[in-house]
Amino acid sequence: MLGLIASAATADETRANEAQSSKGERTEETVMEQTSVGQTVVEMAAPDWRYPKAIASRPLTMKKFMIRGTFIVDVKRAVYDRAAGMLADKPLVSVDLGAAFAVFDNLEVGVSGHRIGSTPANAAQDMFPIVVSPTGRFGDMPLFVRYRFLRRSYFEMAGDVVLLIPTGTNLALTLSLPMRIRTRAPVTIDTGLHGVVLSNGAGLNVDAPVKATYSITSSGFLFGESGFSFQNLARNLTGGSYDDSNLAFPVARNQVLVPMVVGGGYTHVLKNVVMLDIFAQFGWRPLVYLNPPSGADVVPVAKSWVLAVGVAIHTSPVLQRGDL
Repeated sequence: MLGLIASAATADETRANEAQSSKGERTEETVMEQTSVGQTVVEMAAPDWRYPKAIASRPLTMKKFMIRGTFIVDVKRAVYDRAAGMLADKPLVSVDLGAAFAVFDNLEVGVSGHRIGSTPANAAQDMFPIVVSPTGRFGDMPLFVRYRFLRRSYFEMAGDVVLLIPTGTNLALTLSLPMRIRTRAPVTIDTGLHGVVLSNGAGLNVDAPVKATYSITSSGFLFGESGFSFQNLARNLTGGSYDDSNLAFPVARNQVLVPMVVGGGYTHVLKNVVMLDIFAQFGWRPLVYLNPPSGADVVPVAKSWVLAVGVAIHTSPVLQRGDL
């Protein structure tokens, strides 16, 4: 008798769960993952979408067949006015739209300045970078390929190749080694080396960023970024270099800058197949010159601020089967 009652209760519970699912109510799924201090529980985006919801728990590449689209409004105060030969009165404002696609679990391709674990996207660099200030124009298009070649229990490393197709600035090639360390359940450290070969004057930028991301919950997150940026290394400066969108600001050769950016956001999942990361960030590039230039090339901290507000839209691989 007890067995029949237990069986009936189990059947009722199963039917209730199925009824909830049929109404579109979201159920959670978690998995165990390793961090530098032991195992932790990680919430997935959806029961059949095994991709972490918390930003601090995500890998350097998306799951196979995922798509990421970005919509970002970028504001950069320090803009060089070529006609006047000095800092422009108006900031650079661009509306940037990008997209990326995961061919495999460890291979991403796209036209976007937004990549997990990399330096923040430069203003006016994306698939559709529309500059609205100081004058209207089209920005630069970064074509990228990322291959994640190393993934251990709490450490990842990938390789990026980015070709910047210019419309009003200069051709550039970026080679990067982004690294991600999951130190604790809600905390991730992103670092690595990013080298940018500047075609005009055969110069080189080298960035060594350090970014900490803290997931307050599986939805809310905060982050802060600093590091070192070595710009215009061994470069023969020309007037054309002032057009370079890869520079924080046109400066003398062999400059060392320290940026500082802070931000945060919120993640929301829609119908178990679309995930939105809504975020905002503010900072200074540079916050500090380690070897400040002189004359017109100096940008005071008060005029080196940057601001970005945007959303990253991730789609589940199940969308490829038309399950929406």
